[in-house]
Amino acid sequence: MASLAALGTSFAQMTIYGNLDQTVVNSSQGGKTATFTKSNSNASSYWGIASKEDMGGGLSASFDLRSEITLMTGQAASATTALTTSAPPTSTTAATQGNITAAADSPGFFNRGAYIKLEQAGIGALTIGRQADLWWAAQGEVNTTTGTNGGSANLTAMQTNSIASGSMTSKVNGTVSPAAITNFAGSAGSSGASINPTNIGTTYAYMGGFALSTPNIAGFTGAYQFGIPKMSYNDSGSANNGAAWAIRYDGMGLSVRLANTYKNDYDGTKAWTQDAMGASYTMGQWKVAVLNNKMKFGGKAAVPGANGTTATGGGVFYTMSSALTLNAAYGILTDDVDSKNKFTQTSVNAVYKLSPRTSIYGGIANGKNEGKMMQNPIYAGVGTDTAAATVSAYFFGARHTF
Repeated sequence: MASLAALGTSFAQMTIYGNLDQTVVNSSQGGKTATFTKSNSNASSYWGIASKEDMGGGLSASFDLRSEITLMTGQAASATTALTTSAPPTSTTAATQGNITAAADSPGFFNRGAYIKLEQAGIGALTIGRQADLWWAAQGEVNTTTGTNGGSANLTAMQTNSIASGSMTSKVNGTVSPAAITNFAGSAGSSGASINPTNIGTTYAYMGGFALSTPNIAGFTGAYQFGIPKMSYNDSGSANNGAAWAIRYDGMGLSVRLANTYKNDYDGTKAWTQDAMGASYTMGQWKVAVLNNKMKFGGKAAVPGANGTTATGGGVFYTMSSALTLNAAYGILTDDVDSKNKFTQTSVNAVYKLSPRTSIYGGIANGKNEGKMMQNPIYAGVGTDTAAATVSAYFFGARHTF
């Protein structure tokens, strides 16, 4: 991290920080091969600005602005995590449900965080603004691989990442996703102009709203988060809203995560929920991690034969030296209605630290689709175009933090 010293007495000290990660992937299925690069596959690439002010008496105020980066193009954000995906920047057309789902551009500056936090020692904190969904953050903290590829975080992403494209259920069991899945970010009213910051951009990883968190008590912390209220008189109930909670424990080498999140459809009914239970345990040079995540549809997002999915994964890590870590993982994504629709992935990974801030990595991953499943063991990888295909991939890359 680098600091900007105070200029005179008018500016507080700020920190510039970031993570740059570039992956090259070779993926094969059915005799066809694709080679591609990703800046947010192994780990997200981003930069940010943060500052904290001590106001005395244990009270502090801070802010954090974080922007994702696509390294190959220098683009802020990416196609899947843009803060908006509406009309081109030069357009004066108002953002409506019709054009927010037709991703024409990805401005998305500070798409991974834009919030203010007030914290009182011994009492807790209030966070206001765009922030990581508590469920998403918690399940990622017990990921079963050294990066996202081939791990439990890849499975949970496949449960939700394809919402915006309308291919969520088709990739699992071939059914057509209902409008409530692709249109939940907008209003059901005739104006169609209610755009919900709770869901704009990545539909599960971030939330525009508020969070209340507890202090650390004997290793336990808890937090509750809720999206901004409904934004249109045309909406009913708590439409265009969502909430999440997480309970964490860290101590004696053990980390435990319990978390839930939900998003409403435009009638104010839960369109889907996510429930995660996971843990990791470190003993000497060894570490094991497990995660189970259940996604369930409801309201207007529920369709016959597409009730939800369950992801289960486990991983083993071995630190050979201060520089080298090896990792193997196994995971399954299952259709809760028809168990014949199943995706099984395995991976082997290695990370070598060249310095405390710079590392290189590589790995192999295999994904076996059964039934009507069409998934990939590479996070945000080139999608399969054939049901029940087996996907094999190898990848390598470099990572630098500052």
